Amino acid sequence: MSNINNHGAGMNNIEISPLFQDLTSEQGAAIQGGAAMEFFEDVNFGKTTSGVVTNDLPYVGDFWNDKISSIKVYSGQWVFWSDANFSGSGIILGPGEYSDLTSLNGGVYNDVISSAQATIR
Repeated sequence: MSNINNHGAGMNNIEISPLFQDLTSEQGAAIQGGAAMEFFEDVNFGKTTSGVVTNDLPYVGDFWNDKISSIKVYSGQWVFWSDANFSGSGIILGPGEYSDLTSLNGGVYNDVISSAQATIR
């Protein structure tokens, strides 16, 4: 019994790393794999955010339709379409931060996006 007690006394000095840790949504998306992105109502990632999106959006919703001005692509490759159901004209964006859609393709994709589709997961 004394051997067990002696070993137990040394256990107080052992450092155990945590099993769980808080992650940002970006870190979680990268760990999970697949395609992940987030869009914002204003340039420079301002105003309202969609939160991290990992699924295709045949329609971005009434609130977001024709209001997206900046995008962060965390993983995968996405096509952002001007019309619902992945139609109209589209722009392909890979991982990166697109802070001002008015500066891409002459600004034709600012405030016109209606659907989003991951083409590489």
